[in-house]
Amino acid sequence: MPANPREAFNLDPMGKEAQDLAAQERITSAEERARMSPAIEAMDREGYVILPGLLSAETLATLRAGIDELHKITPFGRSAFEGENAQRIYGLMHKLPAVWEMAAHPDVLAVIEGHLNDQIQLSSAASYSIFPGQAAQTLHEDDTYYRTGKPFPPISVSVAWPIDDYREDNGATIIMPRSHKQPDYDNPGLPTTRAVTPAGSAILWDGALWHAGGANHSDAIRRSIILTYTRGWLRQQENLYLSVPRETVRRMPRVVQRLIGWWVVGATVGVVDGFSPLKTL
Repeated sequence: MPANPREAFNLDPMGKEAQDLAAQERITSAEERARMSPAIEAMDREGYVILPGLLSAETLATLRAGIDELHKITPFGRSAFEGENAQRIYGLMHKLPAVWEMAAHPDVLAVIEGHLNDQIQLSSAASYSIFPGQAAQTLHEDDTYYRTGKPFPPISVSVAWPIDDYREDNGATIIMPRSHKQPDYDNPGLPTTRAVTPAGSAILWDGALWHAGGANHSDAIRRSIILTYTRGWLRQQENLYLSVPRETVRRMPRVVQRLIGWWVVGATVGVVDGFSPLKTL
């Protein structure tokens, strides 16, 4: 076995030793993941976890104002699934920089890295605002576009950030606990619950968990932001290299640059002329 990481990569960067070492280069530290171990264990057991009180009132106000402004130029959904009385704003990493704080929140990243036990990246960033009268979504999984077959280790985590309080009457997410461990792609038909939680919380769920946006029976809009993360070596759902201009990327904190793909996975995936894309940037 090589004496140190440098020697391992020098001898065989594709070898198991080198790749095992590279996979340990995470955004969060082992100590941060240990601190969040109860949440990581809940993710594995139940398929979801709620982390309350992560965003300040000031941040929430900024996000609401930004979303409302973008609603003016955003059409309503194109299908029943998107929500014909709902609006989804795509490309938020460019359009709403206030999202960067959420995307790189250390508690959230620690849970995701602990659950996936791998290097991670952001796959997509969008808002999801449901207006009064919007019906509930169809129950579904989020990672079925990765046709890996089942059973398979976790490959993605979705994070819903309520920008308004999530209540049963305004469409709090419907969740089917423990449905992420079904052995196939069929709905297991387990009992459901509702992710009722105040604005500023983070609701994390395994990409294989069955869930849906609830119906909005209230008289007010219910705004949220949905961020999806995957293992670093999978293709991202959103083409962040094209949707986020380089001028915007240059203004991002280093962690956010890394999350949207401007780094190297496993020491070999994502290079530009053999080097990190950050050198090109």
